Amino acid sequence: MKTTEGLLEAFEGIRHGLLNNDTNLLSRFVADDYRGFDPNGGEHDRAVLLQVYSPGGVQLHSYDTSEVTTRIVGDVGLVMGVGALSGRHDEQQFEHRLRFLDVYEYSGSDWLLLVSQVTEVTSGE
Repeated sequence: MKTTEGLLEAFEGIRHGLLNNDTNLLSRFVADDYRGFDPNGGEHDRAVLLQVYSPGGVQLHSYDTSEVTTRIVGDVGLVMGVGALSGRHDEQQFEHRLRFLDVYEYSGSDWLLLVSQVTEVTSGE
């Protein structure tokens, strides 16, 4: 549904998919032409996202959000906020506090994540 509730449902679906390495759920809410940008400026596409978060890949221990706001302009939905996440990749543990901007496109029946940009938040922000 093309509402704020529907937009937040897609956002929460992706968060749940990342936390649970659920690539079926991620596939439902991530656009085929998705592009993401990590805190180091690296770019990845849908195939990389699904591979990295498949079972045995990145394992998130927590992913909490705050200051979440939304805006819908036509068929474009924006979700902005702060995310605090921790987990491991291979043997390396990580913890990040990130400000994020996710851009969704309404596909006629669902909101699909089109672009995701994150920036590391330093302790003074």
